[in-house]
Amino acid sequence: MRHYDIKNILSCAVISLLTLTACGDFLEIEPRNEIILEQFWNEKKDVDNIIAGCYSGMQSDAVISRMMAWGEFRSENVNTTGTAQQKDLDLHRLLVENINASNYYTGWSGFYDVINRCNTVIYYAPSVAEKDPSYTESELRATIAEASAIRDLCYFYLIRTFRDIPYTTEPYLDDDQVMDIPATPFNEVLNLLIADLEKVQNDAVKRYPETSQNYQTGRITQDAIHAMLCEMYLWKKDYANCIRYADLVIEAYQRYAKEKEGQLLSDMQTRFNGFPLLRENYSTSMYGYAYYQIFGKGNSSESIFELTFVNDDNRLTNWAVCRKYGFDKDHIFLVKPSDYVGLDQINSAYAVFSNKYDARAYEALVQISATSANIAKYVYSDATISFDQNASSASVTTTLSYADEKNHSNWIIYRLTDIMLLKAEALTQMMTDGESEENAQLQERAFNLVNAVNKRSLCRATLSDKDTLHLADYGTKAQMEELVMKERHREFLFEGKRWYDLVRRSLRDGNTLYLRTAVAQKGLENASIANSKLTRMDAIFWPYNIEEIKVNKNLVQNPAFGSGEDSSIENSATGK
Repeated sequence: MRHYDIKNILSCAVISLLTLTACGDFLEIEPRNEIILEQFWNEKKDVDNIIAGCYSGMQSDAVISRMMAWGEFRSENVNTTGTAQQKDLDLHRLLVENINASNYYTGWSGFYDVINRCNTVIYYAPSVAEKDPSYTESELRATIAEASAIRDLCYFYLIRTFRDIPYTTEPYLDDDQVMDIPATPFNEVLNLLIADLEKVQNDAVKRYPETSQNYQTGRITQDAIHAMLCEMYLWKKDYANCIRYADLVIEAYQRYAKEKEGQLLSDMQTRFNGFPLLRENYSTSMYGYAYYQIFGKGNSSESIFELTFVNDDNRLTNWAVCRKYGFDKDHIFLVKPSDYVGLDQINSAYAVFSNKYDARAYEALVQISATSANIAKYVYSDATISFDQNASSASVTTTLSYADEKNHSNWIIYRLTDIMLLKAEALTQMMTDGESEENAQLQERAFNLVNAVNKRSLCRATLSDKDTLHLADYGTKAQMEELVMKERHREFLFEGKRWYDLVRRSLRDGNTLYLRTAVAQKGLENASIANSKLTRMDAIFWPYNIEEIKVNKNLVQNPAFGSGEDSSIENSATGK
């Protein structure tokens, strides 16, 4: 863990303004070289500025590009390109599973920078409340809940990536502070995160006013904290609590839908099994409304928390998406879909999308030729799918409303279908082998969640038996587990979740067989070496960056990566 200049924390709002609203509710603060600590932390707006900086830190390329790299790029979903080999060799090496501790993407400073900003807010906010009578006790508690949740989310990314990590809730305020913190074990950090969120959840903002629409999903709310707890408890294998927090989120979103419409709409009640998902216009042959609302317009009715970028070319660009997934001109990009995923919608194998009517195949991918496809999700603001009910294939029109290198797509952390499928996974894990009434009930509850997500995506006005999933086909725990994994794969393609799903599965299984089988679909030239390396549980986590090892002598390198500095897949696979 590196040291961070306090002036950098105080100037964070200057570096990148929070873009939650077009008018910018958070105020700018003094330029970096004019900030004096004693003149700061006097009124509520000072606290608001640093909270703004916490979000702007999360929006940075340093953070979002790692959310992508850590959560997606080692999976079977993406592969390298000639552009990556020329312009970003570290990314290329990551994509071909040839990672060492010198790799740029093993750096975690962006996350620790946000963590330190949050720690600083929590440290100073109470003293500000004492000075500023307009800063109420409930507002102070809400501030601490918001900063705590952002910090906990950053730590959650870190432990899922590196396993054991330096953990502190103390801010770095003085250049003389010693920050050579040893790594805290994964399970201990996870328990600390859960305890922290449990403590602050009731203090968080429940709903922002409609006049601050983007705040509702662009800032931490109680729903976002419940979503985080749902997933954290799943990693802890506490399935009852995972389900409890999933239900809090789902019930809240059912209530919001009823408040808006007066009742759940007919498709929500029937096609979606009572879950308030975005509807398509199923009476026509045109689909894509849900994609536009979720990924184009952003901050949709299904969103729980996302990093918001205002669609204004004078405002912040989502550089991580721009550089990694590309923009329309000449199809410039650093990563591409693997053939296993990218050709799925073109060939007849349907390896990922088992149904040709699945809109997600056409929304996540754009066909370039008969033998190639690019990533469309997050790159295109709209996807209109024309699917004649008697046709064998779809006609797709994608719309790019962003100027070159001006992508303003939001990066989604949690949305409703994520929580639904996390709950389905927890229900499945509560099943036992063999037949019982309890198993049958758990199976049906899990299936109804998966089936609702699946049916929403089908470009069919009337669903026939051959179009839909069938409960009878998933009678065992193993079959249900596979169904949930496959549906999460389809639903969250390119959203930075697949590798974490595979890691969680490996930790639960106690081996990496499922993960290695998935990665093998990527078609790496060094597939046998990659497979050998990934046999070790240590190898599914990442090495500490060599620069972190140098400045923090208390860090002990992940044994799967040797000493770290010169280890790579060629030597770490043999342990030499």
